[in-house]
Amino acid sequence: MWELEKAILVTNNDRVYEKYKDQMKVIFLDGYKDVLIKVRDLVYDKHVLLTHPQASSLKPNQTPYRSVVVYPKGEEDNIKDIMLIDKCIQVYQEWQDIAPSPKSYQEKVANDFKTIDLSVIDNIIPRIS
Repeated sequence: MWELEKAILVTNNDRVYEKYKDQMKVIFLDGYKDVLIKVRDLVYDKHVLLTHPQASSLKPNQTPYRSVVVYPKGEEDNIKDIMLIDKCIQVYQEWQDIAPSPKSYQEKVANDFKTIDLSVIDNIIPRIS
């Protein structure tokens, strides 16, 4: 159904980037919000979401890492994805207003968050290829 070579992985997780950069197109960005904004731009530009922008049980202000896979949709309607990514950005901002994400994390904690994010991507990649 999908071709991995056409999928785009948007991430701010260096472990995700290193693992998948030679298998598919990967866009590496600085922050969680940067990932959401880039994904929004791609969804507005005729891509569909293959992963949920807020996958995992972590709130957007709890983890500093996010990876999302999108795919060119062709002529299919993607209004649901447009609404979803817009809502995810809104929720992210609401959580930042309530309790902003820490500026930094201890290395062990950061690595745990990277592992969670990587596991979400590891679970979807076999379904794409």
